[in-house]
Amino acid sequence: MSHQLLVNLAFLLSRPTGTSTYALNLLPQLKSLNPLLLTAQKIENQDCYPIPAGQTAEQGFRGHLKRLVWTQQQLPQIYQQRQSPLIFSPIPEAPLFSNCRFVVTVHDLIPLRFPKRFSPLTPYYRYYVPQVLQQAQHLMCDSVATAKDLTHFFKFQPRKLRQFCLPTTPNIFGF
Repeated sequence: MSHQLLVNLAFLLSRPTGTSTYALNLLPQLKSLNPLLLTAQKIENQDCYPIPAGQTAEQGFRGHLKRLVWTQQQLPQIYQQRQSPLIFSPIPEAPLFSNCRFVVTVHDLIPLRFPKRFSPLTPYYRYYVPQVLQQAQHLMCDSVATAKDLTHFFKFQPRKLRQFCLPTTPNIFGF
């Protein structure tokens, strides 16, 4: 079996924005780890494991729900089959109550800081995300504000958090 780091890219949009762009820009930095990318898209010069399409925000609520079900049911099976040591998820999603070891990235907690009454993100961040964060081996966060929010909302100890700054892309920002 492979014993590779698994990178969960089930959320990748066909036209990347925000977290999709972050994840794609991170891949060259992970290349030396020889990761196996779990994705419905073909990513050039990367080792990809095909997963079902239609699990993204592009499919609306149904796409999110399909991804969460896949994450809970299929991702642990892939982890076991591939005998992976770790799953990395560029967003706060991972299999719960499984023997999977994982690290997730938290970009912000806006739905908790500014909850909207009927937004599906509010229960997602209030109930699902805290379970993911609690069970993660480590939490990556890309700002001081997010690190503070994680300790404020969830009382995480700083030793579980790894804060980093997002790199800029010179050709986009003109630096």
